[in-house]
Amino acid sequence: MKWMNPAIVALCILATGCSHLSVTKDVLTPDYLLAKGSKQITFLGDNDHPRFSEDNDKLIYTSRGRSSHKGSQIYEMDLAKNKERRVTFSDGDAFDAIYISASEILYSSTTDEIKESPLLNKTFDKEYPPSDLYMSDLYGTEIVRLTQQPGYDGQSLFMTHALKPAILFTSRRGGLTGIYRLDLKNLPVSLISAEKDKEKRFATLSPDSKQLVWVEKDLKANTQSLVAFKLNEKIPVVLKSQEGEYRDLQFAPRSPARLFYSILRKGDKHWQLEVYDLEKQCTQVVFKGRDSLASPVVSNEPQERLAFTRSFQDKKQIYIVALPTDLGPCLEGAPSDTLKK
Repeated sequence: MKWMNPAIVALCILATGCSHLSVTKDVLTPDYLLAKGSKQITFLGDNDHPRFSEDNDKLIYTSRGRSSHKGSQIYEMDLAKNKERRVTFSDGDAFDAIYISASEILYSSTTDEIKESPLLNKTFDKEYPPSDLYMSDLYGTEIVRLTQQPGYDGQSLFMTHALKPAILFTSRRGGLTGIYRLDLKNLPVSLISAEKDKEKRFATLSPDSKQLVWVEKDLKANTQSLVAFKLNEKIPVVLKSQEGEYRDLQFAPRSPARLFYSILRKGDKHWQLEVYDLEKQCTQVVFKGRDSLASPVVSNEPQERLAFTRSFQDKKQIYIVALPTDLGPCLEGAPSDTLKK
């Protein structure tokens, strides 16, 4: 099946007088997974958080619900050989893995925190499990624990720098969920941003490493925004807000600055993948369908590929597809009310 131009679909909607409750409803056909070139990568377990390797030949991801383990562990898939292997063998859950070099990864794990405070951590918030950051080789033989603060440490990013390499991550400390920085040379942790009655998470770093964008939830108003934060100026700017629930933010590695994310828009039942061009201030739908889609990540190669997860029968599987060059018109300015005949 060929890709259908979103603009053509939109014209069909207008021509037939179909009504819809969502600004993005029917922008793309729901059978996108049947399109030529798409490929399902995982088939076993419940998989999430894919990340491409530096050479774009491998994927690292979290998998749970396997015959050998119920909790989350880290796996790596060789895309050329179509062969996966298990990387971590933690007693607790291991998740949110990223490559930091050709031979090292960074991830979060609950192993030590649960052992250190078994009674305190017997029952915990699944969104914020008691966890720390770890650095490891790709075979789990050399592991270094980086954080030891009680609470949640996850959703990490690696900042390359000749003199000051650092890790940016989400942490829940003292009842506040915010963004923190870990200096890899001296290991001190410093605060980037945290506020009372606001949760800040899913931070991602722009291709030029000059700004962060994160999801900010106002706990009193129960609304969410995408907030940009220039690291030099330290001034937050709201990019988008009150469209629904955002998660899984990830910048494309190559310029221009394009922010990919999953969103559950108001009035919709399923999460969909969108991209926001910061320079053009243009939002476009990448994929949507009858199932929820999440965790988008783009490869660093001239012909960009998109990896993401699809929820089906209460499990997530990972897919890869060439990133479409034509995503149709910007959503900005599109009618948000029901179209009338």
